[in-house]
Amino acid sequence: MNLFLYAGLGCLLVAGLLSGAFTTGDQQRSNFYAESKDDRASRVKVANGFLLAGFVFLAVAGMVYLFR
Repeated sequence: MNLFLYAGLGCLLVAGLLSGAFTTGDQQRSNFYAESKDDRASRVKVANGFLLAGFVFLAVAGMVYLFR
């Protein structure tokens, strides 16, 4: 269970870093204008993948906790 919990939290952390959730508004604005549309689309796609994986890992950890 701990492995799934840590993997889920790690995936959510990576997704937050890739999406720019931990930056200020000025930093987000400068990052938005500094990258191309293709780079932004690929970064968002990878961030969404990590977010989905994080939710799956946390759901599995919750099920393991409940059925244990």
